[in-house]
Amino acid sequence: MSTHPTPLFEAKDLTVEIPGALGDRQIGLRRVSLAVAPGEIVALAGESGSGKSLLARIAAGTAAPRMKVLSGSASFEGIPLLGKGRHRLPGLRRGPVTVIAPLASAPPDPDRTVRQWLRDCRRLAGKDVRPWGDCFFSVGLHEPEHLLPCGLGDLAPPTLKRLAVARALMVGSRLIISEDAGADLDAPGEAAFHELLGRVRDEAGIAVLLSIGSLRGVERFADRVAVFFEGGILEEGAPSDLLTAPRFAYTREFRACEARLADLPRDLPTISREAAREAEAHVHQVSSPLEGPFTG
Repeated sequence: MSTHPTPLFEAKDLTVEIPGALGDRQIGLRRVSLAVAPGEIVALAGESGSGKSLLARIAAGTAAPRMKVLSGSASFEGIPLLGKGRHRLPGLRRGPVTVIAPLASAPPDPDRTVRQWLRDCRRLAGKDVRPWGDCFFSVGLHEPEHLLPCGLGDLAPPTLKRLAVARALMVGSRLIISEDAGADLDAPGEAAFHELLGRVRDEAGIAVLLSIGSLRGVERFADRVAVFFEGGILEEGAPSDLLTAPRFAYTREFRACEARLADLPRDLPTISREAAREAEAHVHQVSSPLEGPFTG
């Protein structure tokens, strides 16, 4: 991991409020502080609704407009991502930051060809870009000229993910933000995608911030993991430390919840009430007093 003095992405003491499912308001993030250094892969792990994807969307500038910042800040290389800094986000996403969103939330135009997509990438970058063929090869897209006439709607999710990483290489991105990649991929595809992210980190020095729904294989690609629970970071550290000696029972049981064929048709493992209560007590204890003791 680089010791560069300025993080690429940094959240400081960030607490945000988001719309609830019933029209109410609830806390989405609780006093979250996290930084991503150049050349580092940081994985945000947690269950659905834990806050890990919300933080990824804030870093990407795609969080819901009705979100309200109660305290703290978020920035990219010192540029604010919330409030008055939001007008700079489109410029960041043209080059310095590449966002890989779930296909369900950002489906590609099925009628656009890879050639058209490639031309748009080069035009929006507004600067010299690396040769696209070299970048395609670097992400495992061989015989790239055969891909050019293909419609984006005809490509499998793993190929679309590789195209997004190729774009990061072409335009010289310094940070890749990936939200819930596993939602689009099966287990082998997800492992291959994570391996690819590790390779571009090693070969191109690109940092990665990604949200994941399990700790499966995280030790093979991530430099650091932050485990989220109810909007807060429960614990954070190197994968080897979190997997072998977690501080909280929740982390250990969350890892054990990975579904495997050998588990079927038996009941899948679940997180115990005791582990959840311990995690809840810790997260709410370190939350801001303005949130109340057990908010959202």
